[in-house]
Amino acid sequence: MQVTVTEAARRQQIAEAAVEVVARHGFAGASFAKIVEHAGLSSTRLISYHFRDKSDLMMTTLISAISAVDDRMNERLDGTTDRVDMLRSYIEFLVGMLTTHPDQVRAIREIGANMPEFAPVLRDFRTGRLERQLVQGQREGVFGEFDVRVVARTIANGVDGADGADTDVDAYARELADLFIRSCVG
Repeated sequence: MQVTVTEAARRQQIAEAAVEVVARHGFAGASFAKIVEHAGLSSTRLISYHFRDKSDLMMTTLISAISAVDDRMNERLDGTTDRVDMLRSYIEFLVGMLTTHPDQVRAIREIGANMPEFAPVLRDFRTGRLERQLVQGQREGVFGEFDVRVVARTIANGVDGADGADTDVDAYARELADLFIRSCVG
């Protein structure tokens, strides 16, 4: 089935509204009715027309949120070729997302926690790019020998640890980046 530009735009509108609703009301509270209200649509039938079910909508919402983060990440890393600078930028960017794009972060976490079938997508988002950067840094001799999967997961968990009302996000990001750069550089 070919999707028209108008249909694609409507799907994107619904997914963006769903990101905000999931972020504010949690996965369980993200009803079609709330999404319709938030998106300014006339009926839940519009969601049912564009998505097979809640799972289909949540997958599109997850991909929309991840794409928004990835787009900003690509902008931040654009032109950076030094592996140490990439690692620093990557960590600082993700920690910063907790304050600059909290809806996307919360939606990704909520959907990931409630839809285990999306685990591979979430795992690649959380650690896949980082693992690839770490492997490339090892190949180039910039980073020492270590288990990239363990380090990537530890960095992701460290990023998650910044999510708190009393956290100075900028200082936390710098310290976390410094810690892992000291640990990774060979």
